[in-house]
Amino acid sequence: MKKFLVMMLVTAFGFTINAQDGNSRFGVTAGYLNANSKIESEGLSGSAGESGFFFGLIGEFEVSDKVSIQPELLYANVDDLSFLQIPVMAKVYVSEEFSLQAGPQITYTLEEVADDFTKVNLGLGIGFAYDFTNQFFVESRYTFQLNNYYTGSADIESRIGWLNIGVGYKFN
Repeated sequence: MKKFLVMMLVTAFGFTINAQDGNSRFGVTAGYLNANSKIESEGLSGSAGESGFFFGLIGEFEVSDKVSIQPELLYANVDDLSFLQIPVMAKVYVSEEFSLQAGPQITYTLEEVADDFTKVNLGLGIGFAYDFTNQFFVESRYTFQLNNYYTGSADIESRIGWLNIGVGYKFN
């Protein structure tokens, strides 16, 4: 799994180096985070949600006039548990200010996890952003976990969904 994580990072940042026209911007972001976990086993299910915060670094690399790639490296904290979130969002601008986002996200648990659980959460995020100015923006994204958090042999399915709502600043 570590090889996959490294490969994802190298691919994401390698792709951004090759972005057309050299239009790239970097910035910071922070905001509210909600983690919603759901567990199903033998026909029974339960869910719980916890709130926290995130902050980190972003890059935005223009691919065309209407499309850019936005990799991020975020520190996230929910209920005293720490995570690294690494989303790589494709952004499609439907206007100069408003963009839709979609792409993969890796969430890595920085804490010890129980046996039969993985530290790596692979997800698919969708969301939107609004640029108030060339520098200041707001965005919201929900990420659906694709892999089962539980890795043991019992018939258990465990997934975590992530809601990020934040503000950010891009440097020129």
